[in-house]
Amino acid sequence: MYNEIVAKHFMEPVNVGELESPDETVRIGNAVCGDTIIMHLALQEGRITDVKYRAYGCAVSIATASIASEFFMGKELKELSALDNAELAALLGDLEPNQKHCIDIMLELREQVCATVQGVGG
Repeated sequence: MYNEIVAKHFMEPVNVGELESPDETVRIGNAVCGDTIIMHLALQEGRITDVKYRAYGCAVSIATASIASEFFMGKELKELSALDNAELAALLGDLEPNQKHCIDIMLELREQVCATVQGVGG
């Protein structure tokens, strides 16, 4: 079963697509399960001003990309970097054991986005 947060973001995902001229693109993937997320970022003065993504994989990984994109929008690198891993994991709600790999996806997205933003606008 899916929790309410995951179900909402899977059935009604936000920020799906691609930016025409992204400042940066982050790609993460899990070779074991095949989940792949490609996230496009627009940046201004170290702040994420727009996010679009394409996600391929299980329902929870697709929802994770939607949740992350919504949460990352408008954030500065400092804000994202300062967040505790547990705070990010909590955005996904309660997950079943076979869904917990999506916590790693959320954390890797944050890590890659922060590294990208650091290189561009930080």
